[in-house]
Amino acid sequence: MQVLVYDTHVNTKNGEYYHFDVLVTEDKRHQAPQFADTYLRDIGVSEAEISQQRCDFCHAEMANAAVRSSIEQQGFAIIPMQGCPSGD
Repeated sequence: MQVLVYDTHVNTKNGEYYHFDVLVTEDKRHQAPQFADTYLRDIGVSEAEISQQRCDFCHAEMANAAVRSSIEQQGFAIIPMQGCPSGD
């Protein structure tokens, strides 16, 4: 499965920084910002707390098994990086 990777950066009003990738299939590419918002809500960041947010297309790649499973279950996958809970 080929996926599109959207590099996402979020700054909150209280100075927190979140960096994560949103991975989607081609048919859901326009929903990447919405999926980023869903992830932020899931980790407890409300829209009112966000001072700046970018969700930019980065590249396409082949999905590994974990990404494929997430996309099949919820329509997207998240790769947490800076400032994000690891989900472990």
